[in-house]
Amino acid sequence: MPVVNQNTSESHPDNFFPDQTFYNACLNGDLDQVERSLAEGVNVNAVMTADFTALMLASSRGHTDVVERLINAGANLAAARSNGATALFIAAEYDNTDCVKRLINAGADLNATLSDGTTPLFAAAARGNTECVKLLIKAGALLNASNSYGATPLFIASQEGNTDCVKMLINAGADLNATLSDNTTPLFVAAANGNTECVELLIKAGALLNARTSDGATPLFIASQEGNTDCVKMLINAGADINAQTDDGASPLFMAAQKNNIDSLEILIEAEADLNSRIKSGANPTFIAAQNGNTDCLIILINAGADLNARTEDGATPLFIAAQENNTECVQLLINAGADLNARTMTGATPLHVAAAKGNTDCVELLINAGAE
Repeated sequence: MPVVNQNTSESHPDNFFPDQTFYNACLNGDLDQVERSLAEGVNVNAVMTADFTALMLASSRGHTDVVERLINAGANLAAARSNGATALFIAAEYDNTDCVKRLINAGADLNATLSDGTTPLFAAAARGNTECVKLLIKAGALLNASNSYGATPLFIASQEGNTDCVKMLINAGADLNATLSDNTTPLFVAAANGNTECVELLIKAGALLNARTSDGATPLFIASQEGNTDCVKMLINAGADINAQTDDGASPLFMAAQKNNIDSLEILIEAEADLNSRIKSGANPTFIAAQNGNTDCLIILINAGADLNARTEDGATPLFIAAQENNTECVQLLINAGADLNARTMTGATPLHVAAAKGNTDCVELLINAGAE
């Protein structure tokens, strides 16, 4: 049972029944006992050791009649826990709509923040508490208040896939392109999490399709990386740059090949993405698929006409890297497709050399049988 104190640094013993009974009544929604305790002169703003006031307790459980009675008795609307949470924040977080309404009407601070900058609107949007979001917006809560990471209510709603909250925030005029410190936008995080409906809403509202994070990634890039094919389709159809590269040179197609996201790869190829875009080291999508042993992706790239002999900066080809990594199926596919068996790196090594040096006997056999030197 929680111990209660009277706004001092000292706690009352467990048998301090007047306050303890009062707090239990607030927690359990026992309005009659609340009335008796108030009549006995209980301190309506006393706090427990966990920093809860009576108003916070009642708000957390959705006891609207108790909340109203406590407000009328002079409960402190601005009282906050050590993390900054007020009664309004708690009510919004727990989706206690009627409590939110009464606290707003009583003049509670709509924008009181936690220590990390999180507001009641942010908390409601994060939990998908649509009615609370509606009430807070209508009351004038700051739409674009951001937490310490730069995330806004629209950002968190997009991340969590809370479509109705996203719609509400967009219609209210929330900033579609507000960014985190790394320049991540709501559209980016919606695409990253496969929240297709949120992606659609943000696109239709005019969110920047090709906004880049600090490392140059776009929403299409992250959707391709995560294999969120519906988001990939939607972004392409909306006109996203299919060949936008990160600072390292990776394109959406490269990332799909690297992560073995077959459906995303096919969609990008159908949209005529550059099959041979290269990262800074010179590796193309075929190279990375061969390196990682992503056989299905390699088949798709070969059939689409990707360059089988594109070289990295040190002269390695897809066949070389497949032989080095002992990816025998990829070696066979590349041989069958006509890859250069004897292409040499800058140091003069061939696929056969590296396979032998690594002890990759199956690859050695395949290469010798194919006529490698």
